[in-house]
Amino acid sequence: MVALMIACAGLPSMFATACATLLALKDRKQWVWFAALAILAGFAGLTVLNMLELWRYSVHG
Repeated sequence: MVALMIACAGLPSMFATACATLLALKDRKQWVWFAALAILAGFAGLTVLNMLELWRYSVHG
């Protein structure tokens, strides 16, 4: 259950990182926006995990 929560919280960041990588490989300038979105999604995922208090699941699970 803990692994599923971490994966779900991290998926938007992983998707934006993949998009940024593909756009950078194709030499398109939009990759900067997707890289910024990946960073923002990463912080949002960490915030979600913090709100869910994931450490309680790992200790008591």
